[in-house]
Amino acid sequence: MPPAPAHHTHAQHSPEDIVPTPVPAFARPAPQDLWLTGKVALVTGGAGGIGLALTRALAAHGAHVHAADVSATNLAAARLPASPPGPGSITFHELDVSDRPGTERWITDTHRAHGRIDILVNNAAYIQWADVEQTTVEDAGRTMRVGYDAMVHTVKTVLPLMRTAQAGHIVNIGSSAGKVFVKGPSAAYAAMKAAVEGYTRILQLELSATPVDALLVRPGVVVGTDFFQHHVESSRLPRLADFLPTTSPEQVADAVLDGLRHRRSQVDIPGYLPALYRAYALAPALFAHLSGALGNARNDYGTPRPAQKPAGQPSRARRLLTTVGAHQAVANTMTSISPPLDRAIHTLTRGRATLFSAVLPTLMLQTTGRKTGQPRRSPLLYATEPTGDLLVVASNFGQPHHPAWSTNLIAHARATVIRDGRATAVTARLLDGDDRNRAWHQLLDVWPPYTNYADRSGRHLRIFRLSPTGDSAPPAPAPDGPRP
Repeated sequence: MPPAPAHHTHAQHSPEDIVPTPVPAFARPAPQDLWLTGKVALVTGGAGGIGLALTRALAAHGAHVHAADVSATNLAAARLPASPPGPGSITFHELDVSDRPGTERWITDTHRAHGRIDILVNNAAYIQWADVEQTTVEDAGRTMRVGYDAMVHTVKTVLPLMRTAQAGHIVNIGSSAGKVFVKGPSAAYAAMKAAVEGYTRILQLELSATPVDALLVRPGVVVGTDFFQHHVESSRLPRLADFLPTTSPEQVADAVLDGLRHRRSQVDIPGYLPALYRAYALAPALFAHLSGALGNARNDYGTPRPAQKPAGQPSRARRLLTTVGAHQAVANTMTSISPPLDRAIHTLTRGRATLFSAVLPTLMLQTTGRKTGQPRRSPLLYATEPTGDLLVVASNFGQPHHPAWSTNLIAHARATVIRDGRATAVTARLLDGDDRNRAWHQLLDVWPPYTNYADRSGRHLRIFRLSPTGDSAPPAPAPDGPRP
């Protein structure tokens, strides 16, 4: 759910609005990368958050950028940094994009000044997150006017100009909130982003045989912007968001420019989002249940994340998962929800991802059913030994009975491990004695809640070493039938 570029009163065209390109948060491109030199770009909501990052990135690649924003505070802050002149230029305009005549005037004046418009970025949004009963009709209507109606107005004004020029790119900023519907986000905001998606999809079909492109961008949680600093409490997000990767405005900007350069139809960032969308489409009730069962987010998404974590330090998402995973109520919920959801994501991503594979080392273990003889898949955490062998434990989230996959391995030691889309044939060995003790401590380094699971289960948890056989592995099976 992306941070909100504040919604955007009439255009200011004074010369002092033209400023040198500020140094972007990422490295300035080398001269040979200035592929937007001479191009003209329009960005709504362009003085804060994703919009400002896009404004700077476009100019850093050589474009003349006209950025519109309604927030006087954001405009003043965006103009403030002193920096060496960049290869492009930025012109800021104070503009409320829900003012249709003013917006059309901004576009036509820019076209008249430059003789072209090459890129249009619709990024403006009006942010007022509250439950439906607390959201006024006026706020709900303004959400649509700024986020959806203004997009329609800008596209209708720019598209004929681009068609005449036989070139152009339209970028509409959607959101994961318009694809995955769980409790927490504003219904008006989610509806607006869903409308942006539908409009853009049809626009793409209509433009498919023309030289004009339309790009749909769907960010997930974007940290360190006005969206969570001033407009939305981080706790409005479901707790599940704490366990998933986030992104920054600069990363979104980089992804958008890459999408423009390669004429993509959509950009999802972070990269796990397409798998999440597919899994949600398969099991929306499971997502809603998981979202409600885990409660509200505890992270502060208004604080920019560090560029990188210290070496060897677990990520915040991993630490949070470890803390939450030790609770019995969470483990009980995950027992029924996680395995089928993992298998669905694994199938849809062709074996490249599971629910938490971006945070924790996860594999899919394909065993042979002890009674049925059919292939069965089980998502498992694992530890890696120096030899390259893998260690897994039959914790079953602390349930009193052994999981079926461990019984399958005892009956049929040969199995297949699938990681990152690659299948490896392995032989499993049940460990005991000192071997088991050493393996147990390695597994606890990966997932400390195993101690809680062992205590609650009342049983001796089985630990297996999975050793590659060197044989070719069979292809991954179709989605599982009933569990053995």
